[in-house]
Amino acid sequence: MKSTLFYNGIFHSGTTEDAVFSYMTTEDGMITGTYANKPLGTFDQEISLDGAHVYPCLIDAHLHLLFTIVSMAMGIQACEVTANGIDPPNIAGVEQRIRAFASKQKKGVPLLASNYVLSAIEEHRLPTKQELDDWAGGRPIVVYNIDGHASALSTEMLKLVGIDPESSDGVLSGEAHERIQGRLTDVISKHVGLADLARGTAMFQNACARYGIGIVGALEGNGDSPKDGGTALLVKMARHFDIGVRVYFQYFDLSRVQGFAKYQKHLRIGGCGDWEMDGSSGAHSAAFSVPYIDTGKSAPCYYSQEEVDNLVRRADKKGYQIASHAIGDAAIERIITALNQTGSGRLHRIEHCEFLSDESFEELKAGRYAVVMQPGYAWIDKRMLHTYTQFLPPEITARMKFKSLCDAGICVCGSSDSPVQDMDPYLQMLGMIEFYNEAESVTPYEAFRTYTINPARAILEENEYGTLEPGKHADFFTADENFFSLTPEGVRDFRPTATYYGGTRYKEKSGSVLEFIRMMMTRGHLV
Repeated sequence: MKSTLFYNGIFHSGTTEDAVFSYMTTEDGMITGTYANKPLGTFDQEISLDGAHVYPCLIDAHLHLLFTIVSMAMGIQACEVTANGIDPPNIAGVEQRIRAFASKQKKGVPLLASNYVLSAIEEHRLPTKQELDDWAGGRPIVVYNIDGHASALSTEMLKLVGIDPESSDGVLSGEAHERIQGRLTDVISKHVGLADLARGTAMFQNACARYGIGIVGALEGNGDSPKDGGTALLVKMARHFDIGVRVYFQYFDLSRVQGFAKYQKHLRIGGCGDWEMDGSSGAHSAAFSVPYIDTGKSAPCYYSQEEVDNLVRRADKKGYQIASHAIGDAAIERIITALNQTGSGRLHRIEHCEFLSDESFEELKAGRYAVVMQPGYAWIDKRMLHTYTQFLPPEITARMKFKSLCDAGICVCGSSDSPVQDMDPYLQMLGMIEFYNEAESVTPYEAFRTYTINPARAILEENEYGTLEPGKHADFFTADENFFSLTPEGVRDFRPTATYYGGTRYKEKSGSVLEFIRMMMTRGHLV
């Protein structure tokens, strides 16, 4: 086993804002000691960090890994969020992007465009099937709204997922959108080749390293796909990644999950997919106790209380940590009611949890559940999209909490929901430091905890990750600045200078097929 002394750095353990040390020793990928002064003894190697600030690697608690990889390798962004707003700002601009993209793709290959910003596009609508047929030359194409809960499909794509084109204009939201995601994934996955996988997995891992991310919580699988071979393939690949992947299987059918149990570090189930209690506010499918102000209509929860109670009870008894998507106050109350009936004492998770009622807040204060959020979306919405003010009553947006959750000792975790949003964790932390409701803003250190200590607990591995302490994995990154003293602008622009996994500096991957094959021949680890 090789011992290493890291020195000439300002090491932030992450346990408190002021906890720093000057030397760190590692062996076999684990931290063996942290010191104020150089420790006695000899080491196999000594590595200077050139005076950099050193931090524990981040954990993105909630993303969709297979779709992120495929989007990176094969898709485009319909719109981009820039400092000046949304580009392009209208359907004509999106048309130009899709036409240019389609002209360069092989015939017969389904096309994927994400990050369409419905609320900021001048026409305030998604494209119809007729428009997509024209833009893509009759090819199958799907365009995803930025919140991931509404989409537009061309005629050929409607046919491929089993929807009669005569019965739909191609624009789907709510359950109509949610319940075809497995079939959409199947359609696209059939055309993903080895070169695409090599390129996409390399791009994903490179992005993690550039942001200082060491572990991701991957919410995968859709119950409407009979075989869902893409999820099985993802598990095989993720076991060989340089970064850690912790998979939550989005099936209600526990028998589908049991086959993966031997690969899981802890039994995990849920997330989005089948486990969504509702949709999103942008798609008017989030379940609130009051109507949307622009339509005067309310969206229901996707499942009855009895159905949710039974599903949660079965999964808890089988030993699974449960994660469930809930955005509106009615949906949050539904999953909390079900989770309150579990008897294991296991830390379960509520994903998104944006608009909770006072009663739900009091339930969360009991400390039994982790909350996984993406405040970067609200930061963008307040400044550019204005979805919340267009659609939601003021009494609902007033319920958006962050600092109150942290101060109450609730395990609050940050995440990207990639590919719904970019993986950039510093945008999410900016959304915490400049929270939608200003009084609920937190400090940079409090934001940092939501990507380190808290998500380590939320993935049930707080004794192994989240801080730089002896006995934990030597996953860390270096940077030029003290993150905890940055202004909001500094947080947004903050980037690591190098990332280390298991004490070894990450080298950016090329994305070649040979590199991918070599990766798959390494020893697999648990997910």
